[in-house]
Amino acid sequence: MPGLRCAVWLGHAPAAPRPAVDGALLDGTERARAHRIADPAARAHYIAARAGIRRTLGAALGTAPERLAWGRTPCPGCGSERHGPPVLLGQERRLWLSVSRSGPWWLLALSHAGPVGVDVEAAGDAPGGGVGPAVLRRCFSAAERERIAGLPAAWRQREALRGWVRKEAVGKVLGTGTAAGLHAIEVLAGAWPAGHRTGTVRPPGGSRWPVAELPLGRALVAAVAGPGDGGDAAGGHGGHGGDTAPAGTART
Repeated sequence: MPGLRCAVWLGHAPAAPRPAVDGALLDGTERARAHRIADPAARAHYIAARAGIRRTLGAALGTAPERLAWGRTPCPGCGSERHGPPVLLGQERRLWLSVSRSGPWWLLALSHAGPVGVDVEAAGDAPGGGVGPAVLRRCFSAAERERIAGLPAAWRQREALRGWVRKEAVGKVLGTGTAAGLHAIEVLAGAWPAGHRTGTVRPPGGSRWPVAELPLGRALVAAVAGPGDGGDAAGGHGGHGGDTAPAGTART
């Protein structure tokens, strides 16, 4: 992926859930979270996603999936380790990763060059069932809202969703998620090239970060942000299909 130094994989839960096989790869924290998900389909998607992510990382790092140990680094905003960026423990070489889920889909990014962030949303599966007026007011700048409002009505929701995943990816790079002041991170206006799917953002007081929208078809909207070539702040991407493939796709 031009300008970015990271690898990205897209995966999809299998049509026939296999909770026993996939669940055996999860650790106690992941199993406990799965147990708290009341909806059976959502629980199956979570288990499949976590197992698929473990298989993908295991193959990339030469480690048995069930032996991977997850942790969190302190949140840059408040210092809490309960919601800081995810990290793999016990690795000889430092690496950064980011994960995102939307329904049966999951997205994983891995970088040895610096922090990375990804976000994926199934069309029609955005926060709150769509990027509504409250989200637009809270997370988008006046210039971005004006741009969205100027589009034909049929295009507005998808454009807003494209902005949302870009902002989420940047928030994950910063390690603060949606608490990053997303309205100040312009990805549809300002320095972002009009009509382009890639650009560079600079959060207030921060470094520049390359951001790219992933070409995943009409059903999904996704973006990745991370360390880049020659920037202040990393590029391959994976695919569709099997148990894993590079942004591209993997069916778990």
